[in-house]
Amino acid sequence: MKKNIIETSTFIRLNLLLAVLIFFVSCNKKLPEATPIDYTPVNNSNTSIGEMISTDTSYSFFAAAAAKTGQLAALSQDSTVFTVFLPTNDAFRHSGIPSVDVVNSLPAQTLGGIVGYAIIPGQQYLSTDFANATPNKQLPTSITIGAIPGTPLPVKLSTFPSISSTGFYDNNIPVTKADIKLKNGVIHEMAAIVAPPSMVLKDAIDNNPDLNYFKAAIARADIGQTGLKRFDSLLNYPVTNMTVLAPNDKAFQTLIFGLVFQNYLSNFPSPTATDTANAVAKANGAVAAGPAFLSTNNVSTSTVRGIIAYDFLATYNPIDTAYEPNIRMFSNNFTANPGVFYTTLVNNSAPPSLQPGIMAQATFSGPFVIGLKFTGLGPLAPGVAPYTGMAANATVSPITHLVIDNHAVNGVYFVIDKVLLPQ
Repeated sequence: MKKNIIETSTFIRLNLLLAVLIFFVSCNKKLPEATPIDYTPVNNSNTSIGEMISTDTSYSFFAAAAAKTGQLAALSQDSTVFTVFLPTNDAFRHSGIPSVDVVNSLPAQTLGGIVGYAIIPGQQYLSTDFANATPNKQLPTSITIGAIPGTPLPVKLSTFPSISSTGFYDNNIPVTKADIKLKNGVIHEMAAIVAPPSMVLKDAIDNNPDLNYFKAAIARADIGQTGLKRFDSLLNYPVTNMTVLAPNDKAFQTLIFGLVFQNYLSNFPSPTATDTANAVAKANGAVAAGPAFLSTNNVSTSTVRGIIAYDFLATYNPIDTAYEPNIRMFSNNFTANPGVFYTTLVNNSAPPSLQPGIMAQATFSGPFVIGLKFTGLGPLAPGVAPYTGMAANATVSPITHLVIDNHAVNGVYFVIDKVLLPQ
């Protein structure tokens, strides 16, 4: 991403009627038991993907969806090849669609999103093609989301397969059987439906009722900024890949209480019980002010901007000589190994030798991520004791007990329970 990209206030919305797919994005249905991926080669050079889907009854839900949306016939053609991340009937059930009758009752546009996002046209990708993808490979699906503002070119909605020691995935959904080769491509069977994202990060965050302080902090951090230096514009920019850690409202309330409490007591070298009580009252008053507190002079714009910059993972671009938010990490892309750091936008002001970034660690149960924590650290200047923050935990579904990946057109965000501080 070039630093001089022109700001756009227009963003992409997908007209896919995907309300039903809330189930799939947040994984609010019970997923299958963790089992090893079946890599047993299957090679049927006489049968097309469309024919396989039409005749194998374990794919009847997808076949019904593809037939209703007019996409089944294309999968039977020999003139092109396809890679299909194919949800089986069980995958539909695990995603909240229990029968073919329910499939047929869904709007064609909704089914078009399910089917179209599963299909990678024009190329056959085997599991071995993703072995070195870090964190994942971006592939265009058969869904076209229209032209990006400023250019007449249509854009394909992308999906992000990856493979690691914990499994083979499309986005954050595990593959249960890989590399079923057919006459015109390959099928990978999925544990659940891989849902297409329906909005950009800005909209997704704006629509989250537990991120009011985070939105207020972005507004404060953007004061005096222009173009894609504005976090609001960056979240609205549709053609990039970002990972954002969004502290929930309670996390910001805890931070505000602590900052006001400590600031008040700093005026009293030997605070009395009355001083402490007054500090508590001040801190409670700050919390009672709600997100508007972040727009007051009680906290500086630069402080808020630093906090928000630390919430955007970033990698170094040697061409622009800058750290840019161009890495899309699903929960399964993070390692289970301790002590692994990811740089952030803060590293544009402090090199990794002084500010190593954010430490991230996932906890797996088979291929599924049941826990994901992020820990802030810094600075590491000579002679200065490093600051170590409390770990922040990503939100876990109370139903499936899996980490919730909030997937958007231009990235992924995780709701976390603490505010991470770079220093």
